[in-house]
Amino acid sequence: MPKLHLTDAATRTLACLEQGRRADPARLRRIRRALDHLAVDPRHPGLRTHPYRALPGHERCRAWTSYVDQGAGAWRLFWTWGPADGDDQDHGGRDGGVVTVLLIGPHL
Repeated sequence: MPKLHLTDAATRTLACLEQGRRADPARLRRIRRALDHLAVDPRHPGLRTHPYRALPGHERCRAWTSYVDQGAGAWRLFWTWGPADGDDQDHGGRDGGVVTVLLIGPHL
C-alpha cells in the first residue's frame, strides 16, 4: 500500500469543502472515499486512473488522474508517484511507495 501525501493545495481544497460558505459534505464524502481507494490501490477500478498530460504547474512530473465523480461538474484527484518535490526516490508500483495528491478539483 502506498503512503498518501497531500500537497498544500489539496489540503486547502479539503478544508474549504469542510467548512465555510463553500462547504459541500456530499462532495467531501466522495473525495474521501476516492482518497481511501487511492491509498489502498491506485489502480482500483472505481477510480478509473489514467495518465494526465500537461497538468498546469506540474509539467515536469508524470501526473495521473483518478475519478471522484462523473457527469456535469465532475471532480478528479490529480496525483503522482513519489514526493512532488522529487527529493525522495521511494516510489514505485503496487508494493508501496508514496502517492502525492497534487490537486483535487473539477475536471480540467
